[in-house]
Amino acid sequence: MIIVNDHEPIHLIHLLAHREDFDMDAYYAKKGAWVAYLKRKAISEPQVVFTNFDQNKKFSESSFTPVQVYKTNSYAVILAYFKSGQYIPIHKPNIDVILFVKKGNGKVVAGDKEFEVKEGDLIVVPKGVKRGVLAYTEMELLHIVSPPPSPEDHKEVEEGLNKGRFKDDQH
Repeated sequence: MIIVNDHEPIHLIHLLAHREDFDMDAYYAKKGAWVAYLKRKAISEPQVVFTNFDQNKKFSESSFTPVQVYKTNSYAVILAYFKSGQYIPIHKPNIDVILFVKKGNGKVVAGDKEFEVKEGDLIVVPKGVKRGVLAYTEMELLHIVSPPPSPEDHKEVEEGLNKGRFKDDQH
């Protein structure tokens, strides 16, 4: 699409920049005539992911290990690996989460409740509700979040990991 205007079409550009099919890198304007060339991205077919926990298994000595296996604008699928004693600190993001315990046991905080979890358990925590995970044994979780977290959403988790605390009120 070519747009010829007496000024740069900045509002249109801001609108299009949020679309997945708009190639922002192909946009440019020529001064004077303000001719903007807008190019549509080639959209590839969605990719099917076939994987398993063993194929992605990674452990860190310092903290739990998240392995993202799929992400869209709507959700992300993460396999999370914990050594005994590792945790996701209690935090309260504006994100829905579904946790499925594939292996091991531990504790999940969801709102004001604490659940002792084991292999086969499923926990759904709505957005805005505090949550955290503590592994008692080596643990593997399927962790589905919607929408995918932003860097701001990870801030509370990073702060908790840096403090070395599962809960803020720990001493």
